[in-house]
Amino acid sequence: MTNRLTRLASLAFGLGLLAQPLHAQLNLPELSPPTTIRQRIGFTDLTIGYSRPAAKGRTIFGGLVPYGKLWRTGASDATVLTLTDSVILAGKPLAAGSYSLFTIPNRTEWIVILNKHVTGHGLDGYEEKNDVMRFNVKVDSSTRFYESFTIEVQDLVRNQGMIYLNWANTSVHFPIISDADKRITGEILERINGKKEEKPGLYYQAALYYYDQEKDTKQALIWATKAVSLNPAFNYFHLQAKLLARSGDYKGAIAAARRSAEVAQREKFNDYVTLNNRLIAEWEKKL
Repeated sequence: MTNRLTRLASLAFGLGLLAQPLHAQLNLPELSPPTTIRQRIGFTDLTIGYSRPAAKGRTIFGGLVPYGKLWRTGASDATVLTLTDSVILAGKPLAAGSYSLFTIPNRTEWIVILNKHVTGHGLDGYEEKNDVMRFNVKVDSSTRFYESFTIEVQDLVRNQGMIYLNWANTSVHFPIISDADKRITGEILERINGKKEEKPGLYYQAALYYYDQEKDTKQALIWATKAVSLNPAFNYFHLQAKLLARSGDYKGAIAAARRSAEVAQREKFNDYVTLNNRLIAEWEKKL
């Protein structure tokens, strides 16, 4: 009798273990861990949330990810880009907001798609009618092997950069430009023409911005000349010289560069002396 009771107790204990498998599951890492990257471009904050599948020795493009078919561009939930300001993406205007990112990979070229439906899982909820834009990008070989799918924002210069999609030995990229020019230009014109601020640094920065962005050389030269008249600094003369040269006045550019070199030498900024002398030699050939 005792043995029978013991067997029944053991059986009940074993059935109890089988009856609660959910409570016994292990807590394991996600196969495609989610990540979020944040980057400021100009005045625009860009956020990209996506999941990162791994290659695990598999053929990725043309294999795991078939050519010519819509891909979620990651894993798990939709990859989502969020922008706080309007931008120019791959040469096309894009308003501030959140967009899901899809692609159609091919051997030499991908189609990149931004869509308004951002709460889907994988391809769930995707409809072409909700596409905001489509554009083509060429396929490159990546600089290294990417075991996990990786989105990067690189090559940042002032108000622009590049978005890279990398996995295994494949890479595609496209430019993103923050629409910062309107804001910067508006502030310049308001402070100079509206508020009538007579500050040499303001005139210099305004002229430098126009020079770097290749905007209205004539206006930039007026501001650079005003900056020099208020403060004859070597860097102000140097910018004035470059603007004169851009406008075709090489004689005036040489004179301004010589003034810049003189002040720089007096203040022991030898790099500017060398730079000005190099420009003078270059411009003298054009007289």
